[in-house]
Amino acid sequence: MGQQIIRQPDGKLAVFSSITDTFIVVDATPEELVEWRAEEAAERAREQTRKELEKVLAGNSHVVYRQSAMTWEEAMQSDREHGGDL
Repeated sequence: MGQQIIRQPDGKLAVFSSITDTFIVVDATPEELVEWRAEEAAERAREQTRKELEKVLAGNSHVVYRQSAMTWEEAMQSDREHGGDL
C-alpha cells in the first residue's frame, strides 16, 4: 500500500507515505483514519467504475471483461438458470 499508520507522541495518529516519503495525514483520531481510508477506497472505486463505464457505453465490453463479456441475453439466461429475480 505504501502507507504506514504511526502513533504521534501526543497519542494522535499520522499516516506516512513511503511513495512520497512524507506525512499525508497528521493529528488524526482512529475514527478519522477509518473514514479517510474509506473515502480513499471509495474514490478509487468511483474512478475504476468511470473507466469501466466509458468502455462499456462505447460498446467495448470485451476490452473490460475479455472473453467473459456477456450480452444481455446471455446474462438473462444465466440469471434464470440460477434462480435470479429478473
